[in-house]
Amino acid sequence: MLLRNFTNEDDPASVALRTRMDRFYQTTPDYVAFQSTNELPDQWNHVRAAIFSRLEQQPTCRILEIGCGRTGFSDFVKDIRSSIHYTAQDVTRTNEAHLREVADTVHFGSISELKGEFDVIFSTFAFEHISDPRQTLEKLFGMLTKNGKLFLFCPRYDMPFYISHSADHYGLAKRLGISVLLLMARVWALLTRKPLFLIHTDPAVFHLPLSRDRDAIHWVSLWDLRMFFRNRGIVSKLPLPSGGVKDWIVKKLLQVNVVITRAE
Repeated sequence: MLLRNFTNEDDPASVALRTRMDRFYQTTPDYVAFQSTNELPDQWNHVRAAIFSRLEQQPTCRILEIGCGRTGFSDFVKDIRSSIHYTAQDVTRTNEAHLREVADTVHFGSISELKGEFDVIFSTFAFEHISDPRQTLEKLFGMLTKNGKLFLFCPRYDMPFYISHSADHYGLAKRLGISVLLLMARVWALLTRKPLFLIHTDPAVFHLPLSRDRDAIHWVSLWDLRMFFRNRGIVSKLPLPSGGVKDWIVKKLLQVNVVITRAE
């Protein structure tokens, strides 16, 4: 591939990267998502609405959260908590005590090892940290019940000249070159209708102090998702409230906020 340090999940470099990233998450003392309770009502309100809709049809709703960190979701749905079975997944046991207190089932480790069926699955700012997005989507989509919903909220890196902070350690010229080549690669993917699911194997988190999205190894594309689920699931963009022009730009153009519905 022309994009140096970018590959797909079938490359051995992605497997090695996953091992390195897991070690990083298990040993870093500074990762904010592991230290404070996550509260993301703008995104979770959509998940909550899907739960209510399912509870109108059945007495219990099975929920799975991917990459949960120190999640506050159980408290967010405390008024209907008795009507849901909530499974939380993460790669590290850093918050094990907290998760075992708030979730009915806790899974530590690979998503590929998960079992069961779920009515609603959601991931909030975790999909960009996955080194095997294609396999992960296949697994999650396969665990959805009929008319089940998969919610994905994460950064979006297919907008022209917007690149991840995982490239912060590169100079301006290299970042510009990546932007141009990335745009060409995205256009080619659209023409061939073959999603890229680009993995960045040289993230800035291994070169610079930890900062937001410097560990984003999967450069997520909404185009990839639409092509991947074509004729299989319904991909719908979700509106999020915004507090100004900058916030509107971020949430409308620079984030993936979607629900994929399994209609089969």
